[in-house]
Amino acid sequence: MLNTNFLKSDWHDRLLLFTTNPWLMIADLAELLSFIVGLIFWKKFKETSIKWFILFLGYNFFNEIAALFYYVCGLGDNNSIFYNIRQFIYFTVHLFVFYDFLQKTRFRRSVLVFYGIWLIGYIYLLTTTNFLDKYALFSLILGNFFLLIAVLFVLVEIINSLSLSEIGSNILIFIGLGLLLYLVISIPTSVTTFFGWARIGNDTGPRMEFYKILRNVGTISGALMYLIFAYGFYRSKRPDILEL
Repeated sequence: MLNTNFLKSDWHDRLLLFTTNPWLMIADLAELLSFIVGLIFWKKFKETSIKWFILFLGYNFFNEIAALFYYVCGLGDNNSIFYNIRQFIYFTVHLFVFYDFLQKTRFRRSVLVFYGIWLIGYIYLLTTTNFLDKYALFSLILGNFFLLIAVLFVLVEIINSLSLSEIGSNILIFIGLGLLLYLVISIPTSVTTFFGWARIGNDTGPRMEFYKILRNVGTISGALMYLIFAYGFYRSKRPDILEL
């Protein structure tokens, strides 16, 4: 993601942050691919809550483009507002999808509690900080932690209730594995990168290269996640459970 708080002197320098990092472009193209594949196989999921997940992928891609345009054109010092707003849609959609498919009451209640706690923290940050300019890292990490647990709930239920052949054609397996890969890698790398970059400032030495590598690792995991989603939309069968 091109979420950055570093000021650049002109649009060319700002654009270089994106164009000189091929992994950012690969991740965005992978996300677009997953959205397109989801639309191609829309009929399999249109009666389930997976449709909101597919639509989110489209929103997320165009949000990335809008954030890039906003930053490159110098319309603001940074594009944090785009990602802060995204957080609400991101966690609402993802936790709703998992809640909708979960069968065990304790798992469903836990997901509701997770969402409630996250929403309280999100609203608190919304009302007490400069939401336009300050990246809401705390609510992102908290939400990702809760989302990781929800993913494990879903995977446990599926593995315990379906045969091996059924697991291989279940869309939630692909969504869950994609998110699991991304979250396990991105949570520590994003925290380390965010605080590390803030400390080194304009340092161009080895420390900067280290944080760039960490950022790229998180970006690569995101690209792999979207490719898993795309394959899942193609490979999976129509879910048996019909959502509201």
